[in-house]
Amino acid sequence: MRVLVVNRWDDEFSAYGDYVDHLRHEVCYVTVPTHLPWIPEEARHVTVLDGLDDEAEVVAAAQAVQEACGRFDLVLALSEFDLTTGARIREVCGVPGDDSSRVRRFRDKVTMKTVLADAGVRVPRFATVKSPADIGEFRRRVGGPVVVKPRAQTASKGCHIVHNSFELSEVLTELERSGHDDYEVEEYVDGPIWHVDGIVEADRFLFARASRYVNTCYEYSRGTPLGSAVQEGPVADAMLAFTLRCLTGLGLHRSAFHLEIIESASGPVFLEVAARVGGGEIAFVLRDVYGVDVIGDWIRLQLGERPQTIGVSSESREIAGYLQVPGPAGHRLLSRPSLAGTIEGLYGEDLLEPGHCFDGPSGGEELLGRFRYRAGTVADVESAINATLDAFVCVTEPVQRSCV
Repeated sequence: MRVLVVNRWDDEFSAYGDYVDHLRHEVCYVTVPTHLPWIPEEARHVTVLDGLDDEAEVVAAAQAVQEACGRFDLVLALSEFDLTTGARIREVCGVPGDDSSRVRRFRDKVTMKTVLADAGVRVPRFATVKSPADIGEFRRRVGGPVVVKPRAQTASKGCHIVHNSFELSEVLTELERSGHDDYEVEEYVDGPIWHVDGIVEADRFLFARASRYVNTCYEYSRGTPLGSAVQEGPVADAMLAFTLRCLTGLGLHRSAFHLEIIESASGPVFLEVAARVGGGEIAFVLRDVYGVDVIGDWIRLQLGERPQTIGVSSESREIAGYLQVPGPAGHRLLSRPSLAGTIEGLYGEDLLEPGHCFDGPSGGEELLGRFRYRAGTVADVESAINATLDAFVCVTEPVQRSCV
């Protein structure tokens, strides 16, 4: 099989040599410079671009690789930000797999909710924003708070919760300035937010876990720590069943997934879905605690191969969790504690060193700390997360200009 990998990652999950036999398959890459150390020397072809955000440039590079190496049998584009580019490559190069119309179900928030609403799944009331005035009209129709969000962004970037006329005025001003062609508005549904992660095949879970967030992605986009803990019991079972109903309605039959749900007072409400592995620490804790390599087994399924880790040790009764603490924009880190060995259930941490300068925006672009947990009960994991939030006290100072 001739495989094209379109990759922007540069961590251990970008070690495609661990997932794809580079002697059995011809593997070509369109990638970024920081990924080069992870690429096996047996790779058939490597094209390096400065970045992958220019879709036309990436598609042209893929066409050039195919002309040099022969027609691809499979395109692997696993990042959320490369799903649409991967679909376009398949269309242009004549490669089987998800095309732009199918990928749109998992990238465009209006499309995904339209498909599910038509299938009878409960979703928030929503509308496409064709002009800023649509937001005020929708808010009057709903009669309560609304959420304004980009149609194809992740991690709540660009989202606004509008409770009152003052907040509405601020959002309208921003949209008038930045443009509104790619936004939607939906009713705000109150309740805890869950995420369900795993791999689905033929309308059944090969592996899945339901987790409840600590804080929200919306708060995280504004600089608040974000975490979650896997849950057990009837509510978790209901979230898993609801997830499978959503994936079936969307026609996702052979893929990794990350789906978010609002636990409203009247039952689960769909929030959004991605046809890829969840971000943050999700892939790490699923591997460490349950022994399931969701990225590796997702790739193996696409290759038509048998998953290697699903079912091997995924029956672990431990509970997994994680926490990410974003850094404050425009500040330099002076000191931070290490919590390793001080909090029961905390098994891994990744910390920045003092002196680091947070030049980017707040909201998860750069992390002060990443923490991973495993314990015997949900309460133990949530207690460990709360203990971390209390103990992880960092000292920073504002900087007048970017660090060099």
